[in-house]
Amino acid sequence: MSGPAAAQARDDLELKITGVTFIEAPPGRDKNLTAFGASPSQEKVEVNAVAVSRSLQFVQETGGFMDKGEVKVTAIFPDKSSQAFGSAEVSGFPKFSADGRTRSFNLAINRLPDRPVSGLVFEGTVPLTVATGSSKAAQALDPQRPGAFKLGGVEIRQFKVEGNSLNIEGNDSLQRIKTLSFKLPSGQVVHGERGGWQRMNADYRQTWKFDAPLPKGELQAELYEGLRTVRQPVRLVVGRPW
Repeated sequence: MSGPAAAQARDDLELKITGVTFIEAPPGRDKNLTAFGASPSQEKVEVNAVAVSRSLQFVQETGGFMDKGEVKVTAIFPDKSSQAFGSAEVSGFPKFSADGRTRSFNLAINRLPDRPVSGLVFEGTVPLTVATGSSKAAQALDPQRPGAFKLGGVEIRQFKVEGNSLNIEGNDSLQRIKTLSFKLPSGQVVHGERGGWQRMNADYRQTWKFDAPLPKGELQAELYEGLRTVRQPVRLVVGRPW
């Protein structure tokens, strides 16, 4: 159920609540007991929200160690008293609009105080990776001659083509890659889809999958510019909906 809610914005970023799920165990029910096959928790408050920007693009994190921020939860009781009640979980699988100006994030807590509550306050910071824009880059690529090359300002230390897949290794500049395409000798352009990625200390790896095998041709990229992480202050107030 959706309850009364408020959001706080900063600079060019605006936060909007899109929905609230408020699940509370019935009075007198042992909250640690669940029916067979049921969800592990009978209680849950989840806030679904979006961040919107007029001039920045939101970037999907691909670094391997996602910073999920720090959002504390405070419970508000009918007598106006309050109680700190742990940290919220921040979703690591956001959705992005086609133009990159909007992205989702969820905040959830899976247990409520034993006393009835009037509402909850989610307050802290959520890390949002943003870019000021993007640029184009291209580089000739021969699968039979693996090695290092530069794709615009992105350093590729090593690459390997396996059928329809391109595996690349480099440093943190790999995070600037927004899209990859490959121009075949025929002039046809096939578009890549981001696959697996991983990070080990300062070494980054990405896999891109294409619709056709990659012969000798031209690798084309759209690269993020002005990439940075903003720690966006969040203060979301959720009222008990009944």
